[in-house]
Amino acid sequence: DLENRLKQYTIDGILDSGMLEQILEHNIYSPFPEFQSTERPDKAASAILEGRIVLLVDNSPMALILPATLNTFFQASDDAYSRWEVATFKRIIRFFGAFLTVALPGIYIAVINFQAELLSSPMALSFAAARNGVPFSVFFEVIMMEIAFEMLLEAGIRLPGPMGGTIGIVGGLIIGDAAVSANLVSPIVVIIIALTAVSAFTVPNEAFASAFRIIRYLIILLSSFLGLYGFVLGIMILLIHLAGLKSFGMPYLVPFVASDIN
Repeated sequence: DLENRLKQYTIDGILDSGMLEQILEHNIYSPFPEFQSTERPDKAASAILEGRIVLLVDNSPMALILPATLNTFFQASDDAYSRWEVATFKRIIRFFGAFLTVALPGIYIAVINFQAELLSSPMALSFAAARNGVPFSVFFEVIMMEIAFEMLLEAGIRLPGPMGGTIGIVGGLIIGDAAVSANLVSPIVVIIIALTAVSAFTVPNEAFASAFRIIRYLIILLSSFLGLYGFVLGIMILLIHLAGLKSFGMPYLVPFVASDIN
């Protein structure tokens, strides 16, 4: 199947494995990658021993591993060198972090706007006091802070190494504190966005984590209009989409869901 796909295209040049990945993917409109990329030789060798294929491109430090499934993106290279109890605990933390980065802002918006009765009285009063004086809606607060964090992240990547990390930390602290002091956002929104951002970095694969960050905006939008019903609808859309994906004939949700393997 891989050889057939490679023969289908005529292109002037492949500068990096990322270009080849975009050409060979079948689900071009899905944010979730069909290939797993790595720079570590031990990770590539381990994939070969698992019966998977490793694709190398001249002059590229990245190796493409296929087929890829949801579970493989949560496997870090160091898991094989840790005791099984530690590796299992870390894997559970990664799954939980991926869920938080998708669900946490949507749940907050849905509960605050539509289902406030789910909160206990002390928590509801605390949230109301935190939002006292904020002129914007909860949806606009969350979107504003999400975009601000994405801009800080992009700026940190473009700057040199030490300066990029400093800009991310200092910029986040300054913007968050200034926004709360000016009553533009509530402190709880800053906490939720910070937890969401940290949770996204628990996923070992950057391309896979970026897909969750994109899906998060869809769930935020549905939750802002439909409440918890919109949140559940967004999660169902995500699961249905993942269940329909295949990477070179391998269902994406193996071993959790697998109707057939072609």
